[in-house]
Amino acid sequence: MLNVISTAYAKEIAVVVSVDKNRVEIGSHIRLTVGVEGAFDTEIPTLSVSESFSLLYGPSVSTQTTIINNVVKVFRGFMYGFSPREKGNFEIGPATLEYKGKKYTSNSIKIEVVKRTPFEGVIDEENDTSGRRVDINKMVFVELTTDKAEAYIYEEVIQSFKLYFQKRLPIDDLDYVAASTKSFLAEKLGDERRYEEVRDGILYNVIELRTALFPLVSGKIEIPPAKFKCNVIIRQKRSRGSLFDEFMGGGGRRYPVERSTEPVKLIIKPLPVVDKPEAFSGAVGKYTMDVLAKPTKVKIGDPITLTINIRGEGNIQTIGEPILAPEGMNDFKAYNSETKVTITDRGDGIKGEKLFNKVIEPQSEDISVIPGISFSYFDPELEKYKTLIHDPIPLEIEHSDIETPIRLSIEGAGMTKGQVKILTKDILPLMTDLYSFKNRGIALYKRPFLLSIIFIIPILIVVACIYVQRQRELLHTDVGYARKKRAMAHAQKHLSNARELLQLDNPSEFYVTLTRSILEHIADKLNVTSAAVTSDNIYDILEKRGVSNDVIKELRQCLESCDYGRFSSGQLSREQMESILDTAEKVIMHLEKQL
Repeated sequence: MLNVISTAYAKEIAVVVSVDKNRVEIGSHIRLTVGVEGAFDTEIPTLSVSESFSLLYGPSVSTQTTIINNVVKVFRGFMYGFSPREKGNFEIGPATLEYKGKKYTSNSIKIEVVKRTPFEGVIDEENDTSGRRVDINKMVFVELTTDKAEAYIYEEVIQSFKLYFQKRLPIDDLDYVAASTKSFLAEKLGDERRYEEVRDGILYNVIELRTALFPLVSGKIEIPPAKFKCNVIIRQKRSRGSLFDEFMGGGGRRYPVERSTEPVKLIIKPLPVVDKPEAFSGAVGKYTMDVLAKPTKVKIGDPITLTINIRGEGNIQTIGEPILAPEGMNDFKAYNSETKVTITDRGDGIKGEKLFNKVIEPQSEDISVIPGISFSYFDPELEKYKTLIHDPIPLEIEHSDIETPIRLSIEGAGMTKGQVKILTKDILPLMTDLYSFKNRGIALYKRPFLLSIIFIIPILIVVACIYVQRQRELLHTDVGYARKKRAMAHAQKHLSNARELLQLDNPSEFYVTLTRSILEHIADKLNVTSAAVTSDNIYDILEKRGVSNDVIKELRQCLESCDYGRFSSGQLSREQMESILDTAEKVIMHLEKQL
């Protein structure tokens, strides 16, 4: 006999809001779930949340089914992550749901937000039968180091910030405050590095952030501490609870951790005065020089383009223009150079090239060469100045052709009026009756519209040329203007790379690229170094610049979502990552308009 179990769906529908904790610290986050029991085909419930909470992610949807006494119970959960921004007592909810013509309302949840209190010491893990004790101090620590203790002014110094946390240790709510570099020019070195390292017999995950620093002053300089905050999640034994509790899962208790590095002391030496070349303009590092001139066979007044390429290691941005031998430039007219900087490597230091395009025009037929070109720099390893010299470039000046003037001559005194003899016919019309020329149409001075066009068009062309030339000069001479103008193009390139990483299912690099695209866009718009834009100060900076609260809120939500995706033990879905990418694109578009 075949036993058939008959089942029926539960008819009651309930909407319940639950959280993983009712007391949370500023900067931490809560996991909130809106649960719908009794139906699996509902819309997403509408949730009321205070503006003092930032949405980190969500909703993440999951469905569970249980059968009790032949009755099928369906639970559908919508999970969110929220982070509080200010201290106080708040209420989240209620959530409302409309389903088949009826409206359902959930309960509300009270949340207490308190000031963050760093935890130090040893934890006796709760609900752990092994009685294991956890030393928080050994689980997470940070270091700030430089590759040298002494350096010359303008010499590259590599600064390294390292975050150590034990292997498989869940951490979230990361907040990094970079050390102040007010006495340096700072350039970010590539993406963050991730690797493993053993310290005192313990295996740690390491996240390393590297920055190239170029000291601007000499003397004893101290780099202040860098600061780091996060929450350490200590796993606990899970106890069986309701269907809602099972859906929420037993994540563990969060312990707020704050760490500061030791300050770094440097001795910055001034550049030596002995043997300092007159043409030295402050370049420090190792460089080579290539020169190309085109064309080398010209007439007087024809333009010659000198392309000078300085390539090497050091602060490429601040390289000064190479010098043409002044004694040979008397017979040339020279124009300001156009420059282009390309950074080819940010791995172990700044490497790249700076291209100078300079136009000169010969003013005499007696010129036979383009003057020699020299570039001086200081090599910190050899501790001496070096000068690169390019020999004069042979130049051939062609003689200009002399144009033959047009001459008209009348033969004989008794020649009939209007008869002429044409000696040169190059540009005269094939008509000899010059005196018979008559205006066949309306006189030009009787056409005011045509006259206005004739006069206005050249003026417009001149104005347009001046404007274009001015824009080109600004792009090549005003770094801040150039960065601001090109900020959107750079951001779109980063966003395109992030979208490719999303398609390749590479979440770690996706979040890094997305965060970099936003922060570097802001840095370009404000004309500051990337290292100067941090999650600790960027919101205050944008607020002072007049950026709207809605945009700042979107920005905070996007960056916090990226941090959660990078460092949380959980993994966001593909749809959530696409949503974060869309938010980043909107934020960048808003910032482009408001900065």
